[in-house]
Parts: sequence; structure tokens; C-alpha cells
Amino acid sequence: MITCRTLVERLADARIAQLAPAVEATLKPLFPDVSVVTLAGKIDVSDVIEGSIFQPPVIAVTLTRWHGPVDVGGGFAVPVELAAYVVTEEMAIGDLAVRREVVAHALSMGLLEILADLDVPRWGLDRIGSPEDAEARPIFTAHAYAQGIAYYAVTWRQNLLALGTDPLARVPYTIVESLDEGVTTVWPPDLSGEPV
Repeated sequence: MITCRTLVERLADARIAQLAPAVEATLKPLFPDVSVVTLAGKIDVSDVIEGSIFQPPVIAVTLTRWHGPVDVGGGFAVPVELAAYVVTEEMAIGDLAVRREVVAHALSMGLLEILADLDVPRWGLDRIGSPEDAEARPIFTAHAYAQGIAYYAVTWRQNLLALGTDPLARVPYTIVESLDEGVTTVWPPDLSGEPV
């Protein structure tokens, strides 16, 4: 049953708001010579061209969409779609002049490698699924490229798990019995020693 909750209570339970900052905090030490930031929303190519938001190379993390529950069991998972925008420019690295798209390819492949790791893409959070459908793609136009910028997006989806209420909390029960191969199992077990 849905109950009244104050904004303070909802903020205390807003796990989705913790996700992008947790991704940023995890990525920063893994990309020590790249600026890693959290965005409040999507960015447009015009934002990048203006140059007032980003100083390349940068990885900008944001949530792009999340879906509500489709069942009524009480507890639910929320699929969250994330994006890490990779913005690069021509760079001198050591004695080499490196084209902006080569830098972007290296950074986006690094992000895909991190998303494939067993532990790192949990971002230090509990009750979160593994990344799914990870992909990287260029999203800049010829005009943006002519301005000296390459702009890519690495996107993926992760489920925030165990949200809502415990569906069993709404089901009154005293004893649950199951029969498996002729053996009756009672749960919860009676530890009192008294006959049932």
C-alpha cells in the first residue's frame, strides 16, 4: 500500500540520484589524466562547440532515461540508461600528435573494458545489476568536426534492484509447507520443540 512520504523521506531513499556520482567517483582514478564529471542532463553538439562547458579530454556521465515497474508485486527493479559522453580534441602526447578521434576511440574502449569487468561497474553500490547493452558511437556532425571536436557516447543500461516494498510483507502467513519427493518441509522451522 502506498503511503504518504515527505520530500526528506523520498530524498533519503533516492538511490537513482546516487548512481551518476558513484560512476564518476569510480571512473576518476581509472582515467587520471582525463576530466570526469557528472552532468545533470544530456548534452548537445552545440554545447560542445561553444566550448564553455568542457575542456577536452572529458568524460561526462549522466542518466538519460529510467523505466518504471511493470508488475504489481510490491518490489521492483528500475532499468536505468546511462551515457558517458567522451569529448576530445587534437592532442600532443609525448612526441606524438594524436587525432581527436583516436583519443576518443581509446577512451571509449577503456569505458567498454570497465563495463565488462566483474566488480568495477557496481560503482560501490549495493543492489545493482551488471551493465547490459553497452555500446560506443560517434555523435558529432561534420560541422562539429570542423570546429576541432570529436564527440562520442558510450551508453549502457543497469538495473537498480530491490526497490519498493517486500511483496511477502503483504501476504499474511503462519506456516508455509512444501512437498518435495515425498518430504514435507515447513518454513519457518519450529524450533520450540512443541508438536505442530
